[in-house]
Amino acid sequence: MPIQPNLLERFAFYKLNAAPTPMLDLAGALGYQALSTAVHLNLFETLQKRPSSLTELAQRLGCQERGLDHLLKALVGIGYVVEKNGRYHNTAMTEKWFTDGTMLDLNNAITCWDAFLRDLWPHAPAVIQSGERPYNFYEYTETQPGLSHAHQQMMFGNANLNGPEIAKRVQLPSGPTRLLDVGGGHGAYTIHLCRAHPNLQATIFDSAIALETARQHVDAVGLNGRIKLQSADIWQVDWGQEYDLILLFNFIHHFDSETNIELLRKAHAALKQGGQVAIFDQLEAKQFGSAISGLLRLISLMYYLFADGRIYSKDEIRQILNKSGFGSPRFFTTPKWAGQSLVTAVKENAS
Repeated sequence: MPIQPNLLERFAFYKLNAAPTPMLDLAGALGYQALSTAVHLNLFETLQKRPSSLTELAQRLGCQERGLDHLLKALVGIGYVVEKNGRYHNTAMTEKWFTDGTMLDLNNAITCWDAFLRDLWPHAPAVIQSGERPYNFYEYTETQPGLSHAHQQMMFGNANLNGPEIAKRVQLPSGPTRLLDVGGGHGAYTIHLCRAHPNLQATIFDSAIALETARQHVDAVGLNGRIKLQSADIWQVDWGQEYDLILLFNFIHHFDSETNIELLRKAHAALKQGGQVAIFDQLEAKQFGSAISGLLRLISLMYYLFADGRIYSKDEIRQILNKSGFGSPRFFTTPKWAGQSLVTAVKENAS
C-alpha cells in the first residue's frame, strides 16, 4: 500500500515543504515493483496456505534466502505481510484483495500493469509531444500472449464489486426483456443483470478474444441459454432492434464527442420506444476525497496516452445524449464506485 507518513511527516512534507515530497512518488514506484515481484513469485498464495519462516518460504518458492529476506522486509514496510514470532503472514489487506478470490483480481491487474509500464508508458513523452501513438492499445492487448485475458479478468473483478448495486439501480419492465451489452467482453454486468431479472435475454458484442473470457464466466454460472456472445465490430455490425436496455459500460471514454454521438445514435436506433441506454464510466465531478480526485486525473491521462481517450463531465454527457435523441438522463454514484457514475437515459424521440 502507499507509504503512510505519520502526523509529523505529513506536516513536514505537505505543510512546510521541508522534505522532498516527490520522493513519495518514487517510493510508490519501488513499492509497486516489490508488489509485482511478490505476485510473480506466488508469495501471497504460498503464505495463505501456511505462514512460514524465511527458510521455509525460501524452500517453497525456490528462492535464495538473502534476496527473499530483503523482499519480505520491504513488503512488511508497505503493509502486505507481517512477521510474528519468526513466521511471515499475509495482512488482512492482502488476504482481502489478493487471495480471497471473490473481490478484485489484482493478480491479473499486476500482469496488465507490468506490460503497460514496460511497453506503453515509455512512449508517453513522444505521445504528448506529437499526439501520435506508435501502438494501437486494443491490438496490443490482443496480440500479447495472455494479456487480453488478464485485462478482462482485471475488469471482471471491478465489475463484480459494482454489478449488484448497478443491477438494483437499472430499472427494467416486467415480462420478457432484451439487453445488448456493447463491448462487454468479460460478461460480468450482463451476468448480474440476468440474475436480477429472470426474464432477461442478452447479447454481448465484443472481439472474439475478449469473448473467450466472457464464455468462461457465462458457462460457470449456467447462463448459456440466456446470454449470446457475438464477435462483432460494433461500427460495422447491425445491432438489431427492439432492445429494452443497451449497456455502454467503460466504453465512452475511448472516443471523442462526435464519435460518442454516433455511438449513441446506433444505440438509439436499436432500442424500442421507451427503452434505455445505460452508461457506466468515470465522470468529472466533485469527488468524495482528494485521493479519488487525484486518481481520476491520472486515469484521464492514461486514457489519453493509451487510446486518445478522455473523461467527460455531466454536462458533456447530457449534451451527447440530447444530440443522440435521448431524454430524462439520471445520474447515480456512490463512494464505493470510486469516481465512476451510472447514467441512464430514455429513448424519447427520433435522433
